[in-house]
Amino acid sequence: MSKPRTRRLRDFVALFWMLCAVFVVFGRSIFPGYEWLAIHMILLGAVSHSVLVWSEYFAHTLLKSPPTQRENKWQDARILAFAAGALAVFIGYLAKIWICVLVGAVLVVIAVIWHVVHLERKIRTSLPGRFLIVVRYYEISGILLPIGATFGALLAWGVSDEWRGRLLIAHISVNLLGWVGFTVIGTLITLWPTLLRTRMHDSAQKWAKQALAPLCCGLFVIVCGALSGYRLITAMGLVVYLVGLLWWGRSLISPMRAKGIREYAPAAVACAALWALLGLGVVGWALVTSPSWGDVTQYLPFIGVLFAAGFGIQILIGALSYLIPSLIGQGPATVRAVQARMNFAATFRLVTPNVALLLWIFPTEDGVRAALMALTVLVYAAFIPVMMSAIFTGLRVRRESGENRAFFVDPDPHRRQNLLQGNKSSVGSGSKERHGQVAK
Repeated sequence: MSKPRTRRLRDFVALFWMLCAVFVVFGRSIFPGYEWLAIHMILLGAVSHSVLVWSEYFAHTLLKSPPTQRENKWQDARILAFAAGALAVFIGYLAKIWICVLVGAVLVVIAVIWHVVHLERKIRTSLPGRFLIVVRYYEISGILLPIGATFGALLAWGVSDEWRGRLLIAHISVNLLGWVGFTVIGTLITLWPTLLRTRMHDSAQKWAKQALAPLCCGLFVIVCGALSGYRLITAMGLVVYLVGLLWWGRSLISPMRAKGIREYAPAAVACAALWALLGLGVVGWALVTSPSWGDVTQYLPFIGVLFAAGFGIQILIGALSYLIPSLIGQGPATVRAVQARMNFAATFRLVTPNVALLLWIFPTEDGVRAALMALTVLVYAAFIPVMMSAIFTGLRVRRESGENRAFFVDPDPHRRQNLLQGNKSSVGSGSKERHGQVAK
């Protein structure tokens, strides 16, 4: 069993990419293609790093198999490889050096394949559990990323307008709906009721298993339709994927009805889900109404902003707003203090960027759109000082309580097993669990 150890790579790389994206947005005059760069710093940088890190964390938790010290070191190596690959992609894009983009894509793929192999090994060495389906979602998402990365590398090489539209749809679909989407779906099976501090739906696992087939089939049809040049087939695949998404999504309604949304974290996750649905709708509209694949590409910067600013960064901030207090708190007082800081100005931080982004959608003057996007980015960036304030508050409370354990650490084995364990009978025992987690 590994001893508690700081995990700075796990905890701060995503924040680094978020800061880089903010810098790019406000320094857009010096960055050619700043929209592409900012979108990818969020999705390939911050969000994908978090997918890599937290899917492994949740897999260990749900499989009741805490990582050894050696496994933590290997995870750090994967994180470094992925971050180096993402950085190489960004540098290659700015410098227009395709080989640099290719090397970066290869590093990203190696890190993710290694990640999938690790998850499969953990499944094989762990006892069968209720939440195996969650880890299967993680594995499938990791298998899909190399495919999406290949499409991205081909786009960087340079293709005709017709093929650019096809490859962009395939690239976006596999990476967003597959790599990110499957991870989010799998995680929310248990995380959503945990965020709401209530029980999960009795059929949540069954619906997740049933939804896997239409989700995979829909994504397969989308890619085949795009590569073969049939936009209608691609749109049909999107519909199939959406059917699977809605079939699984029914499990989110019961927990929300039971307790409602009362904190920033679940509210941000819910808003992110709505933006994802809107983004899927715009993709479908572009496929159905565009006369050619070249015309489809005109929608893609707009779609990228919806998924990056509406979905990606918001679901990341929402999840971290819950996970940070849950992971670092050692007692009720510490957890409550950190949660209070994480919920600072929650209404303003939730409403302002979503309303600004909603207004950004409508056609208006470029200056107004730029101001709205700047406001959105600034409010999202406020998460970083809020998080740091929560950390310092937690440190102070822990000092006063006499607890001196390292702050950013992996929880003890029993705590890891209880962090995200949803249970059909947890309503009565929920009050006995620390900081309102769903009991095992």
